[in-house]
Amino acid sequence: MGQSGGGAVAPPSEVRRIASEAEASDLAHRLLMPGRRWPVVVLTIAGEHDEPFGDPDEVKQAVGDLAEVVLMPTDDTSWAFSRVMPTMTQVYGGAGRVYPVDHAWVSDPGRSRLRFAYSPHDRKRITDQLISDALQAAMAAGLVEPRTRPGTQQRSGRVQGIIGSRALVMFDDMSVATVWEELTLPGVALDQVLVRGQPVSGRYDPDSRRLDLRAALRFVDAASAKGGVQGAYQAGDVVLAEVAAVAEEAVTVRLLPGLLVEIGREAVTSNQKDTLVGLFSVGEVVTCRLIAAEPLRLRLDDVDDEEVPKPAPSLLPGGPPWLRLPEPDPQPQAVAPPPLPASIPPKMAPPLPDAPSVMPRQPSPFDLAQRLSPSQPTVMARRADALPAAQQAQVLQLSNELAAERATRKALAGELAGLRARAAELEAELVQATRTIEQLQTRYRGADLARQRLGKQLRSAQGRDDQAASVQGPLFLDPEEQFRYEVTCEWAQRIPAAEKADKPLAKYTLATGFLDSVEQLEGINRAKIVAVVVEVLTGQAQHLPGRDAHPLRTGDAGSPYVRRSDGAICWRVALQRESAAARRLHYWRTQDGYEFSRVALHDDYRP
Repeated sequence: MGQSGGGAVAPPSEVRRIASEAEASDLAHRLLMPGRRWPVVVLTIAGEHDEPFGDPDEVKQAVGDLAEVVLMPTDDTSWAFSRVMPTMTQVYGGAGRVYPVDHAWVSDPGRSRLRFAYSPHDRKRITDQLISDALQAAMAAGLVEPRTRPGTQQRSGRVQGIIGSRALVMFDDMSVATVWEELTLPGVALDQVLVRGQPVSGRYDPDSRRLDLRAALRFVDAASAKGGVQGAYQAGDVVLAEVAAVAEEAVTVRLLPGLLVEIGREAVTSNQKDTLVGLFSVGEVVTCRLIAAEPLRLRLDDVDDEEVPKPAPSLLPGGPPWLRLPEPDPQPQAVAPPPLPASIPPKMAPPLPDAPSVMPRQPSPFDLAQRLSPSQPTVMARRADALPAAQQAQVLQLSNELAAERATRKALAGELAGLRARAAELEAELVQATRTIEQLQTRYRGADLARQRLGKQLRSAQGRDDQAASVQGPLFLDPEEQFRYEVTCEWAQRIPAAEKADKPLAKYTLATGFLDSVEQLEGINRAKIVAVVVEVLTGQAQHLPGRDAHPLRTGDAGSPYVRRSDGAICWRVALQRESAAARRLHYWRTQDGYEFSRVALHDDYRP
């Protein structure tokens, strides 16, 4: 079969090995050429190794005629390949990569994921990853369209179990078939589609022993998915959705495969400091409220912790809900070290002297040569004593340099092995860190929703209190007694019991006309005036930036403060901000306490 995507009708049936720089360069040009018909899997052989860490034959057997598999060494060949490929799309050093048919990966290398392998221990992992990537690329290219192929049969059976991305199905005659995740529903894990004991029916291919269930899927496009949502949910229900994309001003979720709903920032959080990118991760399952089914509208900020979401629809008849909330990871139990025997007191090691921080000296070729085993004699074409002295010295020098080069190469090989092991550890740590971040994001969103819910409850309670107070009317006939009562109630509710002794209400009087200004000045709530009066009397107003407490001056900046004959100084404090008509509270600071003078506009500087 041909090896180019231009004239061949199918990929090569065997693994193709790149043996020269010219072949590597041709491969790169072919990957970048429009019109390629199938995905290409490129697996590389790490330097200092003769075989790849992955299994190219197993990859080829799995993908069959859906993709091409290429094996390339890491040497001048791979560098010739890298010189042609765009930045961040190369592959070498034992890693592997699948290049899809479409060229979106050229500008977005993440669409062609680089799969790492660091030793033969990673053989199964990288092999499975490349198979999965290749099959998904084939699905995206339309190479696995549902169709009745010659030799396939309609068969029925039951799911016996799910192992990773494969499911085992047993037919009535006790024969077994496999269901492949990548060839069922792209982007959906197999355990979201199937469950043990589920009856299934599909097209069976005896050659590959694969069972194709796509014809039985309940939702195949946006229209059928929207009908599924309308049949499963009602407006007001709490439902599950999967995060598909996150931007600065919106989160896009999937209610069902193929059905995306964009949720604007205003329906996600009321905290303007929140960044949506920091709150959500793609692939995460979240709870949201269905506001309307036509058109579809969702909110993420209107779900209580106690509300149980409706079960998500199943994607196949008799299957599990396609979305489930993740189970929280169990907290590891700290294991205390066994106590020391009572009869043996612990010994304290003597403190070590501080060693000076000195950079280690890099070994020279001569040092490395000294480490070589003396049992490795230098092989020469003729006796050394038969050579002239100058040539003997040159031979000795070259022998030492060769030995040093070999030692350096051996040391670098050991260092490379250590770096590969460390890279594997870092990759595992990254996976764990990603999971931890997702869990923290979920916990933060839950706390933020609780904060918003409590804020609504508080505002509702305050509204009821204000309404009750307005209906009830004043409790005292004397306006000053009523005002003092309101101040005392605000202080009692606002200051915690443990702080009341440290923040008592200072002595105060109300100047003639103060209560009239409170009643006559519009645009300010009486409760707000009472609250600021409490802040003044407890000394809090001096430390609150929003109050802007300062003495009133007789004129422009630098002029004297407004002072009465008894020595009292007039102060003003902000009731409102950011407006020329913002209201201010004027009061006198006397020797005995406070005297509240009047409530005025910002531009009114009368005491």
